Amino acid sequence: MTESVIQWIKWLIVLMVPAIVVGSVTLAAQTVTSEGVRNRISQKIRSKYQVKNLQIQVLPFTSDYWTQRGRFKAIVISADILTRKSTSIRNIYVKAFDVTLDIPKLYEEGDIETTSRRSTALSARLYKSDLNKLLAKKESGVTNLHIEFENNRLVLTATYQLIFGHNLRMVGRLELKDHRRVDFVPTAASANGIPLPAGPLRQVLSKLNPLIDFHELPLQPRVEKIEIRDEYILVTG
Repeated sequence: MTESVIQWIKWLIVLMVPAIVVGSVTLAAQTVTSEGVRNRISQKIRSKYQVKNLQIQVLPFTSDYWTQRGRFKAIVISADILTRKSTSIRNIYVKAFDVTLDIPKLYEEGDIETTSRRSTALSARLYKSDLNKLLAKKESGVTNLHIEFENNRLVLTATYQLIFGHNLRMVGRLELKDHRRVDFVPTAASANGIPLPAGPLRQVLSKLNPLIDFHELPLQPRVEKIEIRDEYILVTG
């Protein structure tokens, strides 16, 4: 081995050692703990939602090996109220079983992203009064939009401005799409008692739907069932 080659190897080692040290320090600074994960999840939720009585549990496996890789036996999130963009979800309970989080995203960017999970459980309520507050702020192309629950159906009334004002009435059901999105699907629609033509109806629905969107809920739970109760919609998964 020539002297020039030896000098080149020494110079390469000098360049590599600081990078190795910095990498080791970075890894040590990002040691994953259940408490650290819980705090970061809490910070992210509070930055996106107005919350009331937020509770978070991060349940680790016995071996710390899995904790360092972001895998947990279960993560549970519950709150009396989560409100975002005029949408209020009450009595919410979300649980992910055997869930793995993207730790770099959580620790460096604050994003709650799951890379795998065995299953999820979900329970939440959407009260009629909260839905009416949401509808009042939706740019749906109609005014005075109001919702009522009637015999396991939804009744939407509004003022629809075509050439002149029409009293719009739509009766329908809720339809779940992609286990995340809830749309209103009318079974009957009329303006001033006359059936509403398909064109204006599609225009109203395109701005009204989705009525509810669960895509941004933490842990991305699957919605499996929607039930219309007396004063609220029960969402479970």
